[in-house]
Amino acid sequence: METLNFLLQGFDVALQPTNLLMALLGAFAGTVVGMLPGLGPINGVALLLPLAFALGLPPDTALILLAAVYLGCEYGGRISAILLNVPGCAASVMTTLDGNPLSRQGKAGIALSLSAMSSFVGSTIAITGVVLFAPLLAQWAVAFGPAEYFVLMVFAITCLGGMVGDKPVKTLMAALMGLGLATVGVDSPPASTASPSTASACPTASSSSSW
Repeated sequence: METLNFLLQGFDVALQPTNLLMALLGAFAGTVVGMLPGLGPINGVALLLPLAFALGLPPDTALILLAAVYLGCEYGGRISAILLNVPGCAASVMTTLDGNPLSRQGKAGIALSLSAMSSFVGSTIAITGVVLFAPLLAQWAVAFGPAEYFVLMVFAITCLGGMVGDKPVKTLMAALMGLGLATVGVDSPPASTASPSTASACPTASSSSSW
């Protein structure tokens, strides 16, 4: 019930005319930036972040603007994927498989409409799921320990090796090399050393993890 109260408060803020206008402008600007191949939503938000400071917006309006920019960039990447067969971001790669062939058949408008509708439906389902199951998932995530993370990584590598077709050995070797490189240095979220064996070789990492 507390989650629903917070959600209603959020809708009360988001549905204000100024915030709706900022969301519209942010979605438009994000779509334009997202159409440029290689930028992606993260770079789009970074490029348009100074705009929120320059306009002197309050914190809630600025966050709504940046969130709309992010979502606009996500959809903008699909436009270049469908029309040019060049995905604007990593999430748009799969759109090129079906969207660009439709564009070559003269059905680019249908492909863009289907992409927009599927994005809207998927986002709505995801937001609804987060609102309903976030407390349960949070408790489940906290219960994850080293053993569960190890099994999860083994499962991910196994799935990766099974999806590559006739060259599973090369894919598994590349995945293991990536895991080996990931054990060097500092793990970003907790600011601790990724592997105990690298702590002595990284004094900066050891000092930062002590904070």
